[in-house]
Amino acid sequence: MSKLKLIILSLLIVPALMSGQVSRVRAIDTSSGIARYIVASGETSDGTVICATETGNVPCTRGYDANMVGVVSSTPAVSFQTETPATGTVPIVDGGKAYVRVSGVNGGVVAGDFVTSSLEAGVAVKALKSGYVLGTVTQDWQPENPEDTKLIPVSIGIKPAILSTSASDNLFELIKQGMESAFMTPLSALRYVVAGIILILSVGFGLTHFGKLAKSGVEAVGRNPLASKAIQLSVMFNVLLTVGIILVGVAVAYLTLAL
Repeated sequence: MSKLKLIILSLLIVPALMSGQVSRVRAIDTSSGIARYIVASGETSDGTVICATETGNVPCTRGYDANMVGVVSSTPAVSFQTETPATGTVPIVDGGKAYVRVSGVNGGVVAGDFVTSSLEAGVAVKALKSGYVLGTVTQDWQPENPEDTKLIPVSIGIKPAILSTSASDNLFELIKQGMESAFMTPLSALRYVVAGIILILSVGFGLTHFGKLAKSGVEAVGRNPLASKAIQLSVMFNVLLTVGIILVGVAVAYLTLAL
């Protein structure tokens, strides 16, 4: 046997021998994500959305759940597990593309729409408001009935997203979900803490600065009535500057939550 044949044979055999200990490459390309096996309870199947709870990993049963951990994918591109997975474990994909079971309750979807968890266990729906999303669909689907479900390819990316146009609704929803996820998602909780600190510092500085300006302006007018117009213009300029600082702080805090 030639050296070239030996080299080719070794390249084919060695990865196959190692696959039972390190990873396994799937022949059916239904997902481009890398799966990891986690312990999960409840009824799961291909495309089930999984959330972390105090009692363990289970199919999600809340809308816009901040504790989504991924999607069950029985045929991922690569999985890190032995050939015989431990009892009670399921392959989870939390990045890349995976097929997700989507319901038509919130209407059909087009490529680029966000999907999120729903009240139906393990089933995703089209996201209609700001909150945590599972990812974006990469295929159009228009259900005939709201009760219909279908496995749809989704680009997985669990994160908070801004959908509604009302800033107050956005901020309320993000703060609410941030408080709910404080102990389950430390990185997300840190973002809310940073945004809160920025907001408090900017508003506090603005109010303190405004108070000093108002007091000094009144005293200056009392001492020099003839220059009242110039003093008033100076005070107004500084007030606008203070408002601008507060708005910049609010915008930075908002972007910290949204991005």
